[in-house]
Amino acid sequence: MSRYVTFSYSDKLSQRVFNQLPQHLRLTGNRDSELLLIIRLLSGNVELIHNYSDSVINSRVNYFSGDLARVDNWKRDFPILFSEDTTAEDISIFIKNTKYVNRSFYSAILAEISQFILHTKRGSHTSAFIYIYRVLEKISYAFPLIYASKTQDFLRSFGQLKDLMVGDKEKKELGFFKAFVNMLYKDDSISDTSIDIKINSNDPHVREQMYKSLKEVIDNSIIHEDSNEYDLLAIKYTDMGSFIINVRNRFFHNLNGGAKNIESDKIVDSDELFSFINPMAMHWIAMVFLQVTSYSLSEFQTHRRHATV
Repeated sequence: MSRYVTFSYSDKLSQRVFNQLPQHLRLTGNRDSELLLIIRLLSGNVELIHNYSDSVINSRVNYFSGDLARVDNWKRDFPILFSEDTTAEDISIFIKNTKYVNRSFYSAILAEISQFILHTKRGSHTSAFIYIYRVLEKISYAFPLIYASKTQDFLRSFGQLKDLMVGDKEKKELGFFKAFVNMLYKDDSISDTSIDIKINSNDPHVREQMYKSLKEVIDNSIIHEDSNEYDLLAIKYTDMGSFIINVRNRFFHNLNGGAKNIESDKIVDSDELFSFINPMAMHWIAMVFLQVTSYSLSEFQTHRRHATV
């Protein structure tokens, strides 16, 4: 029995920009690279088709941007996110040569992101958050290992990270990932910034309740000084993963044992609350994804140069 194909993807770049792209950055529908599909989907220039419902979504949100602004010229503007020296041709060569590396992993991530975009389009933001967490779970163990396999510096610290992998499966993998994120952004100025969640409810009383409900279930140590009651909850950049985990545990699990939970009557409308959280949560995940992919690209280029010497 053949497997049902849940999603299909097609290129939504302008014809002019599409024609300018190197071959392996174009979406053709013919076994496109899952890594490329993720990058293109998160940067907001893919038509996503949910085959079961015949829903067609023209994804235009660029999750690689803090303000979610569209990329005007993908060939020119996107490679700069890797580095000022990176070109579209560099990324194309990388995609071509790594198409079959970790393919099942990237396929799983692609499916979760596609479900997130589908549910976001439907306005089902509470459901969409579940897929954010599922992405976080999948990358929490794989990304550190992908990174570790490419750098001796990380391997020297690998023993320390292994010490974190105790207890139940969830705690060890997500704890491992938190240590990895801290290492990933060590000495990077971005670690001093924040992920800003704007509580944009029209009703000031609801806005206050939503803000307080979120703040009550997270540790004060992860709250950035840029927070502004009750309009803006700023989370320290490297602690955004912890925030996502706390929200998931305190809303979906509704844990007992004295800890506060996110009460349904206080947040009034869960879809509205998660419509404020989700874009910034996916932005943060996209940036971690970009950081790891950028490192993989750099290592690929280094090995390629050495091989041609």
